[in-house]
Amino acid sequence: MEWSLLFNAFIGIVAILNPIGNVPIFLEHVENDEPKVQRAVAVLMALSIFIMLTVFFIFGTHILSLFGITLPAFRLAGSVIILIVGLRMLQGKSKFDPAGIETASAQGGTFTQARNRLSHILVPVAMPLFMGPGSITTVVLYAEKVKTFPMFVMMILVLLAATAVVGVCLVVSRSIFNLLGTNGTQIVIRFMGMILCAIAMQFMIDGVAQLLPGVLNANFIHGAV
Repeated sequence: MEWSLLFNAFIGIVAILNPIGNVPIFLEHVENDEPKVQRAVAVLMALSIFIMLTVFFIFGTHILSLFGITLPAFRLAGSVIILIVGLRMLQGKSKFDPAGIETASAQGGTFTQARNRLSHILVPVAMPLFMGPGSITTVVLYAEKVKTFPMFVMMILVLLAATAVVGVCLVVSRSIFNLLGTNGTQIVIRFMGMILCAIAMQFMIDGVAQLLPGVLNANFIHGAV
């Protein structure tokens, strides 16, 4: 068993998912929900991320090629969505939900409310913030290194462990931001909005660099992400 590969995969996947950095974005989208609904959304979000990671781990490039989508195109599309999210957060207008969604999401039991909320924030929170081009590229690259069935099973468990870390961070997100207070939370949200805009620009640079190799300055390209 290649334990070093499994450990490296776990660290790499957790890093690219960036659960701590994405906590403010998740909390900003569910701040009007009850704590128990937030926790249920966090669990469903983590489960959704695990399913998407597993699907791309198993099928990966076949999915993109099936729709005729190249990774550079996926990078550029993801960067546009992230840029919109970041700009809205900077302006304090990061709610994507149109009128009526808040009321609809508040109807029913905890699980029903959580499911309704998740359906409205799956994009852009789960994808492309958690499950972006970097995450897809990472799991596809690790999938290419798996040669045996036991390693395949262990890698699935690694994906489960990595998404469990994400779930824990999202579940305790309210506690983290209760320590910061309203003003502190807004400051962090706007700061993360600026970071998201920068991430979007980096995705754009990387996507263009893949389309036009050798044209852009290699010092500003993240080839593996």
